Amino acid sequence: MSEYFKEIISQSKQAARAMMKLSAEDRSKILMNISGFLLTHKDDILKANQIDVERAKSNNLSEPMLNRLILTSKKIDHLSRDVEKIAQMPDPLNQELEIWDNPSNGLRFSKVSVAIGVIGIIYESRPNVTIDAASLCLRSGNVSILRGGSECIETNKKLYECIQEALKDLDFSPYLVCFINDTDRSFVQELLQAEGDIDVIIPRGGKSLIQTISENSKVPTLKHLEGICHTVWDKGYDKDHAATVITNAKLRRPEICGATETLLIHKDHTSENISYVLDQLKSHGCEIIGCERLQEIYAIDRLATEEDWATEYLDKKISVKIIENIEESVDHINQYSSGHTESCLTSSQSSIDYFFKNCKSAILMHNASTQFADGGEFGFGAEIGISTDKLHVRGPVGAKHLTTFKYQVSGNNTPRP
Repeated sequence: MSEYFKEIISQSKQAARAMMKLSAEDRSKILMNISGFLLTHKDDILKANQIDVERAKSNNLSEPMLNRLILTSKKIDHLSRDVEKIAQMPDPLNQELEIWDNPSNGLRFSKVSVAIGVIGIIYESRPNVTIDAASLCLRSGNVSILRGGSECIETNKKLYECIQEALKDLDFSPYLVCFINDTDRSFVQELLQAEGDIDVIIPRGGKSLIQTISENSKVPTLKHLEGICHTVWDKGYDKDHAATVITNAKLRRPEICGATETLLIHKDHTSENISYVLDQLKSHGCEIIGCERLQEIYAIDRLATEEDWATEYLDKKISVKIIENIEESVDHINQYSSGHTESCLTSSQSSIDYFFKNCKSAILMHNASTQFADGGEFGFGAEIGISTDKLHVRGPVGAKHLTTFKYQVSGNNTPRP
């Protein structure tokens, strides 16, 4: 372990002890202070972000990654409001989750929520994660160690300065949020090997980053690999409503993990109605990659391959398949989905019942855009990521999900026989 990383670990352990002494009100004050400093230093943040953006362009960063990197005045305002929402949320700690008595031994049991401890967050291109992750960890009483990507280092440094000023202004430990300001990739490996010092690693980034972390981490990880999301357009569902929701699900922000990548269309829709919906996608520059049945009735851009059904485009591209019924739709989703988010557009109660019961993904929508797969939209204030894991938490990970629990057992001078 390098001397620099030893110092980070030492600071985080020191801060974890300090964090335990803070009240819910203390943590809320810190968050409100962060929100204020974001607005105070908005111009400095935007200048730093422009440096990152210009460097990213010169390095030919992909358009989806570039879109994630860019901050605007409006985005910073939104980020500030999100932090305030998190500050005003109920404290997720010390909540009595269950309570019961065991008459056979006279003991009373309670299950109480507690912080996880020290959480390492490894992310790329998304500077908003610096604030979202730090805020959610503070709300849930966890110390965070942030390691962003080199492509957004200048922006992240300025955002971290806001966090540091917010902590120092209230005379709290500056290490309640730690930050690795060196972009050397060796520090990622040090994070992954810090078993016993870090309790959980949460990666945010592309498939290759998350696969690398999953394969090399000795620390438990909370992750999702991809967002291969589907929208089902069931029979009988109005074409105008379908066009509105499908266009939004694909194109509102095609670079995010909640964007629809595959559209499954029931065979009973007329070719005119199918053309009506797909033409709206095409009018926004979206490439239509279709199955052979679709090719017979619509001018697709190219024929879909087996690989397309399992591809996260993160771009203005969508794979489209004509399907027989809701059962085939769910079978297709369960075969090719990454387990992130699926939506079913239907007016049939039996179809949505089947979809909800049999689809295996973490988030299932009914008559709504897949782009609602977001912690803020769920009422969590923000999210630290979308988990497609099945253990600990699934879906948007908010402050209350960054907790574990302990059992508290009370007796009355009770020996075990």
